This record gives sequence, C-alpha cells and structure tokens, in this order.
Amino acid sequence: MLRTRLLTAAVALPLLILLVCCAPLWLFSTVMLAFTGLGLYEYFSLSRPYNSLPPTFGLAWGAAVAVSMLWPHSVLVGAILSAGLFLAFCLALRDSQPTRALAGVSYSLLGVVYVGFLLPHFIWVRDSPEGTAWVFFVMLVAMLGDSAGYAVGRIWGKHKLIPHISPGKTIEGSAGSVLGNLGAAILCWIWLLPQHSLAELLLLGIGTGFLAQAGDLCESAIKRAFGAKDSGFLFPGHGGILDRVDSLLFPAAFIYYYVTIWR
Repeated sequence: MLRTRLLTAAVALPLLILLVCCAPLWLFSTVMLAFTGLGLYEYFSLSRPYNSLPPTFGLAWGAAVAVSMLWPHSVLVGAILSAGLFLAFCLALRDSQPTRALAGVSYSLLGVVYVGFLLPHFIWVRDSPEGTAWVFFVMLVAMLGDSAGYAVGRIWGKHKLIPHISPGKTIEGSAGSVLGNLGAAILCWIWLLPQHSLAELLLLGIGTGFLAQAGDLCESAIKRAFGAKDSGFLFPGHGGILDRVDSLLFPAAFIYYYVTIWR
C-alpha cells in the first residue's frame, strides 16, 4: 500500500508542478475543470442512494457553475447557482415526501458548492497577481501540514481529535500539522513570496492550515455519511479526486479572497 502511494506521488507531483508553473492559463483552467468534473462525478455517485434528485442534474448544475468561473467576478456564477437552486426545488416538488425532497435539494446544493464552486477557485488564484506563487503557497502549506501531521500522529499521537468523524486523527497530529504549515510558510517566504513580510505569510499559513485540516475532516464526514471509505479510485493508494483535494478547497477560496479583497 505504501509503495503504491509513493509511486503515485512520484508520478503525480512533477506533473502537478509543471502544470502550475509552466502551463498557460487555458491549459491550467482546462485541467482544473476536468478535476472538478471528476470530483462532481465522485460526489454524486456517493450521494446517489441518498439523493432523491437525479445525479445528472447535480452534475450538470455543478459543471455549469464551474465553467462560469472561467470569468473572474462574473455574475454568471450567482445566476447559475440561483437558477439551479430554483430548478432543484421544482424537481423536488414532484416528490410526495417533503422531507426526502428537501434532503435531495440540500445534497445537490452541497455537492455543487463544495466541488463545482470551491475547486475552480484555483483558476482565479492562478489568474491573480503573483498567482503561480499563491497556488504553490496553498499546496505547500496544505501538503506539508498533512505530511507533518501524519508523521507526528504516528509517533506521538494518543488523544483522538474527532473520533466519530476520523478515528485516526489525533490532537498531537493536528499540532504537528500546524508546525508543517509554518514551515511551508517560511519556505514560501524565502523562495516564492519574498516581497511579503514573514509575519503576513506565517499568519496566512496558520489560517490556510486550519482550513486545510477542516476541509479534510469535512470530506471525511461526507464519506462517513454516505458509507464510503474513499471517494473514488483514480489515484492508486490515494483514493479519488476528492480524497486528494479535500484539504485544498477551502484554502484556495481563502487565499483568493485575501489577495483580492485585502491586498
């Protein structure tokens, strides 16, 4: 299992680095939209037994939201979210059981926002000032935090963090993740964003790391609610798309709005 995970990472990481730093925006956007489509497919496959609305509706709604995000600040995003919600309620009205109908609307809206809206924020981040550096910042903070948390948790982890959601995660591992987040922020300050202050990047590292851990737990809650161990099988030893991007979704949105609003 570990060997499979390492082989997958050895192939995927260089391709990911090339995509972020060298690919033109149109290619980067195309790959992000493809990942979003796969993520939507995974989510609506997981929720299908519990969702009274057709999975094809959720897929189409989420894909439309994702494509609309090719244009930053576009009113299309809000328009498609609103129109899709109206159509979801219209479809749900056919159900004779209002509780099941409302649950179907909720499950569909969650998938559209969680995957179709959050993941394409990477396109907006990449297209922003210093976009390539900020994309790497998000990925490094999340990934080094995850690796540090795993290592610390394996060695010193004794106290469970949220056992009913993720039995393997510990408070000690969570603290280790914070150290990894701070280390990643320092590396980004040295190599990628030296024009920013170290204090700024450390604070952003803590915020991004917190959202990364929360995102990981949120996806674990989704899988547990739907009775699944992994979201899919696209990456051998790593699970599906959602298993790989769960810790990146909230941080990508956070960094985009930070760069856009506060700078």
